[in-house]
Parts: sequence; structure tokens; C-alpha cells
Amino acid sequence: MKRAHRFDLPGDLLAFAQNEGSNRVHLGHLYPDLLSAALLQPIHSHLPCAGIRGLLGMAESLANTGHMGALAVLAQVSGGVHRERGALALLDGHAVVAGWLRGGSLEDRLCQESALVVGEGRARCIDLDAADDSSHASVISAENQGSMRILLLPLPVQASPLREAIAAACAEGAWLRLRLELGLPPNADPLIGFGEARAGQRIFTFNPQGLPTDAADEFSYQVRLGYAPPPRLALLGVGPESRPLANLARQLGWIVEVVDQRDGVSRFIDSFDVDRIHAIAADALAQLLDTRHFDAAIVGSHDFELDASHLRQLGDTGIGYVALLGSPLRRDALLTRMGDIIATQLEPRLYAPAGLHLGGEGPEIMALAIVAQLQRFLAHDVNG
Repeated sequence: MKRAHRFDLPGDLLAFAQNEGSNRVHLGHLYPDLLSAALLQPIHSHLPCAGIRGLLGMAESLANTGHMGALAVLAQVSGGVHRERGALALLDGHAVVAGWLRGGSLEDRLCQESALVVGEGRARCIDLDAADDSSHASVISAENQGSMRILLLPLPVQASPLREAIAAACAEGAWLRLRLELGLPPNADPLIGFGEARAGQRIFTFNPQGLPTDAADEFSYQVRLGYAPPPRLALLGVGPESRPLANLARQLGWIVEVVDQRDGVSRFIDSFDVDRIHAIAADALAQLLDTRHFDAAIVGSHDFELDASHLRQLGDTGIGYVALLGSPLRRDALLTRMGDIIATQLEPRLYAPAGLHLGGEGPEIMALAIVAQLQRFLAHDVNG
């Protein structure tokens, strides 16, 4: 059974925040006991991580080892450039270490410019012509190739308001909103790169050196960008597919939490694989959901009664993606157990059987199918 969700939940971590009122359901609904950054565990070194969370992890790693970073922000695009403005990449002065803007010779130019930013400790603004991109210029007509304006912002080792703002947004589940000064082309404006970052209600301001300042200077030619926080996924019960699913999700930069108090959970998953394990009784799930936002829930305990309890408590939540493992026959039996009211609440949001039809079988294939379906959901694809 394929269901189209009814909530408009932005899932692109590089999405431009055009409308203040169109954010995810409940995102930014913060709770005092959940604001500690300690709740957001670092990605383990053996798991590469994408998204804004992966960028944060590498930025903090650079700072912890005494190295300045350079954050590349795609501020403006024109023509046939296939990256959306707002795309991010982190460089260490030699190479791209997180994120991605463009490959080929343009990446080489970006690395050269980042070396200047790291060496001088000052922001730079560069214009790159896509016609010089060795990755595809020969197959695209000149008039359609376009150009990119990229800001390179220093991330100092000791104090970096921009890095702190990214960390706050990830820890609090809040949108990160940037205002950045581009300068007035073609003049080399000495104030290029100062800006303001907002994470929820917190404001961080920084100068062209990336250092703290009391307030941002007056903007002359600014760009505004917005970034959604990492999606938060709840695994309600674990089984053979849980570990590969958690690994895939965390490689995408998602936050993964497990709810399961049964003996033997460590057979399928442990604290090294996920951000948090809630060893709570099934009937305590509602209380957790009242105080913690999740973008998606996967019901997969492989136990009929436990899955029924979890589904019942998901009925009146705002979680837009609820996946249920098992056959259509099992799904129908569970919905019958729910009763008409809860079944009706779940129906528009329920993906059951969970996952896309990719072909193949086994826990790893199931994990891939679920993650692919959830990514499509987060990216607004309501077709099929």
C-alpha cells in the first residue's frame, strides 16, 4: 500500500527558506530538557556523513586539531548551473572535506581560493564560470552553462559564531538562517563575508575574519539562505534490518533514535550505531513523543502486540511518515486492532509494507528500500 503524505515537510537540507511560515511540522518546537548538545552524538569515524550534520562534524574536527576551515556557500547561480543556491562545502585549505559544490576544474579553483582564506583568515567572494568546468562543459552549449558566485567564509579555531550556530541548529532541531554580505561587484568590498546566523531564537554575528562581533554591520548587498535541521528518525522496536538501516540513515546525516526495552536488543543494534536508545516500556512512547520531535517513525519490533501498541500511540501525532514492517495481511490485522478512529488517523501517513519495491531480499535490501522511500518522502515526492 503506497500512501501520499498530507504534510508539507521540507527535507532538503540545502533548501532556501523562502517562507517563514512553511517550515516542517513542529520543527523548532523545543523543550528545555532536550537542548543539550550532548544529546546529539557525533558521527562515528567509520561512518561518513552527509548533510549539514556531516559538515558540522568535520568543522569541529578541524577546530579540535587546531586547523581553520573555510565554508564555501553557493550564494548566487545563473544559467544552467545544476546546483541550487545555498549549497555548502567545507574545505581545509587543501581539499573539500565535507559537502560538495562542483567537481572538475572548478573544485580545483575552489581549493586554491580556500587556501587563501585559511592563510589570510579573511572571507573571499569569487565568481566561477561554468564554461570552465571540465566535468561537462564540452556537452553543454555556452549560453546555458551559467556561473556561480561563491562566498568562502573562515571558521577560526578558537571562536567561530558560524560554527556555533550550525551546532546549535543541529542540537536544537532548528532551522539555520543566514544573512551574508556579498559586497558590491566588481569592487573588492572590505566587508565581504560578515554576516548573521540564526538558530531558533539565538543570533550569532561574525565579521569578515569569522570572529564574534556585537552586531552585524549594515548590509549593502546581502543574500539570505536557510537550512533545515537533520531529520530525526525513531526506530520503534528493532530487528535484523535495524543496524543497516541506522547506518544508512546516519550516513545521510539523519538523527536515529531507538525505542525498545526488550532483552536482546544488542543482537540487532547498540549505542554505537545510533544516537540514543530509549529503553522504555511500549506504553511510555506517547510521553516521549509529547516531548520530542520526530520526522519519521518505523514500526518494526517483529512482535504483533508491541507493534500494535506503538501504532496506537502514533495515531494522533504529527509524524508525517509512519512505516510498518510486515505483509499486507499483517498490516490489515493491526489496523483492525486499532479501531476505526486510530486507523483513520494513521491511514494517510502509513507506508505499509514499508519501503520501495527495489527487488531482492534480506535485511540490507529492506533497509535500503526504507531509507530510499523516506528520502523521497522528505524531498516532497508525493507521487506513488
